[in-house]
Amino acid sequence: MNGWSLVERFVTSLVVMAAVALLTFMLIDLAPGSYVDELSANPQISPATLARMRDQYGLDRPFYQKFWQWGRSVTEGDFGYSFVYQRPIRQLVAERLWNTVRLNLAALVVAWLAGMALGLAAAAARGSAVDWTIGAVTTILLSSPAVVLAIVLLACAARSGVSLGSLFLPVAAVAAVWLPAIARHTRGALLSALDAPHMLAARARGIGHARLLLVHALREALNPLTSVVGVSVAALLSASLPVEVVMSWPGIGQLTFDAVLKRDIFLVVDLVQLSALLLLAGNTAGDVLLHALDPRISRA
Repeated sequence: MNGWSLVERFVTSLVVMAAVALLTFMLIDLAPGSYVDELSANPQISPATLARMRDQYGLDRPFYQKFWQWGRSVTEGDFGYSFVYQRPIRQLVAERLWNTVRLNLAALVVAWLAGMALGLAAAAARGSAVDWTIGAVTTILLSSPAVVLAIVLLACAARSGVSLGSLFLPVAAVAAVWLPAIARHTRGALLSALDAPHMLAARARGIGHARLLLVHALREALNPLTSVVGVSVAALLSASLPVEVVMSWPGIGQLTFDAVLKRDIFLVVDLVQLSALLLLAGNTAGDVLLHALDPRISRA
């Protein structure tokens, strides 16, 4: 990607993130109640204190004014203050961000390694019982929500005595969400490459099936698979949020869930922005990788 493309991508990302923030403020404003309204049920908190909190944080302002106030603070490096945790949001996110990044990086590696291995096995045994079994397993995984997979894994772990505090279970649950799609894309890309005329000619010249599959076909299948990298990052991040809640993993997902339930609006907006930023970064990384591997796109 040339310099102008990167600048254009950067500007577009800023516009998307601003639109996401504005939409988040609007949706929060449409939802009934607020954090201060819940505090009003406590007789120990005076109406004057509640009125002061509304005025201090601008909770009675229209959503676009809240967005403008938040945007000015962010440009100054101030990401706001959490009502619930009574701490700067920057500190809360810094404590939990690495846990979510670690979970998603591990899940991404597992999903791609296992998915490509299953895709290779299915392509190598096209039409056999192995191919059918892999297709059936991936179909079941594709139709199972991340929350269901997390609950099933928790139940299996409880029976087998696996530690529930380890990274293994969350990684397995998140990776299982995108693993079947990678396996199917790998199988389809390999079979498409194997059915190409030059592959048939190579087979006629005596090149073995294993070398044809693992060297020639796999090399040609990398380009279409690269375009899936950005989508897989987005899918894994979306799946990791409910998995973190179900498995009590101390990451961004658990923090987002608590913030939404307790109507901690500025924390919600900041976490949504962080999720959008990670998704955009994943898509950009996929595009850069595709340009690096495919010279035809690089010359375009």
